[in-house]
Amino acid sequence: MAKSPNEVWTVDFKGWFRTGDGSRVEPLTVRDLASRYILGIILLGRQNISDCRQALEKTFHQYGLPRIIRVDNGSPFGAVGALGLTRLSAWWVKLGIQVEFIAPGCPEQNGAHEQLHRVYQEEVVEPVAWSLRAQKSRTQRWLRHYNYERPHQGIGMRVPAALYRKSPRKMPKRLKHWRYESGWESRLVKGKGMISFDGRGRFIGEAFEGQRVGLKRSRPGAWEVYLGPLLIGELWDSETSGIRAAWYRKARRRK
Repeated sequence: MAKSPNEVWTVDFKGWFRTGDGSRVEPLTVRDLASRYILGIILLGRQNISDCRQALEKTFHQYGLPRIIRVDNGSPFGAVGALGLTRLSAWWVKLGIQVEFIAPGCPEQNGAHEQLHRVYQEEVVEPVAWSLRAQKSRTQRWLRHYNYERPHQGIGMRVPAALYRKSPRKMPKRLKHWRYESGWESRLVKGKGMISFDGRGRFIGEAFEGQRVGLKRSRPGAWEVYLGPLLIGELWDSETSGIRAAWYRKARRRK
């Protein structure tokens, strides 16, 4: 459990619905675990990386950066490639945020967030508003009530706004490339997750496009590949294929 604001944010998509005029709505929900404060319910039209990143950029600018973001393993947060990251969650890593995945098939590990979705569904979505604009207005009114007027048993019958404070970790104006130790090689990951190394194109992972990876000679014939402090996997000189991925995640385990 988080003990202080911005230690852990939980992020998820609630599940789509349509407003009365047929507009598709994909609610992206962001919540501070310690205070129960809802940082945003952003009504998107699509569940994809670019729209999700744009929405979260605004949230980070408004509230600062958390230490950890907890998510499930599905798109657009998790993938089957190296480290289980997508371009979205790899961006969080670049911002200095630890990505914490719940165990696959265990939504109860994010139970408080799932409860938020149920309450939002009952109180705001059923029945739906006629238009997207009306649904957004209804959502904002409900958010203010939830954060500033509604006491929560889990925080001693206080309101979330009484506990939440913005993070002192500000969203940077620009991100610099990762820098690696002297003696390492480094390469920029280009389109389709490829780097050029030893005169050959080698696949690293689409999640890392636009980021600079470091390559450390680990033993004769093999290179360890890093994204900042994280080991992505290995490249072998004898192979022409892609990376041998590191199959671990920052996972939240059952207690």
